[in-house]
Amino acid sequence: GLQTISPSLYEAANLDGATNMQRFRHITLPMLSPIIAVVMTFSVLMTFTDFKLIYTITRGGPINSTHLMATLSFQRAITGGNLGEGAAISNAMIPFLVAAILLSFFGLQRSRWQQGGRD
Repeated sequence: GLQTISPSLYEAANLDGATNMQRFRHITLPMLSPIIAVVMTFSVLMTFTDFKLIYTITRGGPINSTHLMATLSFQRAITGGNLGEGAAISNAMIPFLVAAILLSFFGLQRSRWQQGGRD
């Protein structure tokens, strides 16, 4: 993402006497915000749905301390025999995932609007 920022923007900021913090706040962060939004969305999605690594290494960890919603759902439904509770836990993930996706989507729309785009 940093390679997509034009060096001429930093040169113009230097000529205008901007400090490092001002360059970061007014050039780097706004230009990287779409990339940050996409990376954060995928990170949230992968964290919620990551199953293999956590279950293989710890199986929920000591005293269930490393459970994610996916591993907890599996433990309650498959190994615990309570299919309804496991399904409820897995369905409880949906609002969190939808909220993360919508937050990212509307954040990207807002940045396009601020840059003068119609969409």
